[in-house]
Amino acid sequence: MATRWNAGETGHAEWRAMVLNRDMDSINRRVVLRAHPQGLVRDDDLAIEQGPVPQPDEGQLLVRNHWLSVDPMIRIFIDAAPLGGSVPPMPIGTTVPGPAVGQVIRSNRPDFAVGDWVEGRLGWQDYALSSGQGLNRIDPDDGPVELALGMLGLPGFSAFVGLDVAGPLAQGTILLVSGAAGAVGSAVGALARARGLHAIGIASGPGKCAWLRKTGYADAVDRTAPDFAEQLARAVGDRVDLYFDNVGGPMMDSVLPLMKRGGQVLICGLMAQYDDMVGREGGGHDRLPAFLAAVMARGLIVKAFANIDHLALRPAFLAEMGAIIRADPAIARVHVTQGMEQVPAAFRRLFTDSVVGKSLVRI
Repeated sequence: MATRWNAGETGHAEWRAMVLNRDMDSINRRVVLRAHPQGLVRDDDLAIEQGPVPQPDEGQLLVRNHWLSVDPMIRIFIDAAPLGGSVPPMPIGTTVPGPAVGQVIRSNRPDFAVGDWVEGRLGWQDYALSSGQGLNRIDPDDGPVELALGMLGLPGFSAFVGLDVAGPLAQGTILLVSGAAGAVGSAVGALARARGLHAIGIASGPGKCAWLRKTGYADAVDRTAPDFAEQLARAVGDRVDLYFDNVGGPMMDSVLPLMKRGGQVLICGLMAQYDDMVGREGGGHDRLPAFLAAVMARGLIVKAFANIDHLALRPAFLAEMGAIIRADPAIARVHVTQGMEQVPAAFRRLFTDSVVGKSLVRI
């Protein structure tokens, strides 16, 4: 667990001084972009560099990161032509802008105090400067601070927003989720169980499927099984009301024939395509004609969403997901890798050896 400072053990002023004067390194390690990946991320696409610890100017604060989040979406940011060139590419040498949880150790802002725990896109580095914009405070009394990168953070919020975008869902709604054992998929399953939805998860391997059945999913199907399509059809029939898609790619070919007429396809992530020169032409077989034909034939509704458009839902999300985790803490599973030097490898493994729950690096 990350270091915790308990103000109850000392006076308030003494506690703040402990944080302010704790041993601060003179070097800031950071993961930087060395080359824009071409397909799968390679060892030499990312590098760890060292430099001086930055110092906050007026209106800034300095955060010492303790936990870094490795997320598939980072692959879009570091591409040579993000989203088909609609977003400028990240300059070589830039610190990878991954989410992190850390503690304020210097503050020139009245709204953030030394010792505050915060979460935000602070970057894959030991120390980060921030203006405070986009930072979320964390109360350590609510549970382990690292959960702000998982079920109580962006992945959990993505699940919450997605189900909200899908609209009111009646109890018993048949919900099919791809990437169900991942960070977002785990949160979808937890919310589904709490709301009385009938969730069926797609995951890789019998171990993950067994875990899903214990954590909110009514059933789970192993996508690596030779008879995956047959297993999936037996699990859902042709009665899927909502397909919550976290992976994209060829999985859609197996799902579309199982959708109810008028059902919804919710696009949350395209992990299977992030390594395929995201948003550009090419990438193998063109599935668009078959997809459009299925949408038209079954009258399907296709939706996508961006969390930034739904920030007003954050208080409701924290209240509901917090209650779910307090009732069953084991559901908020994390996979922890130790050490800054392991960040690039942990990121690459997201696309080759998926893990159960949220993938984090403790530094």
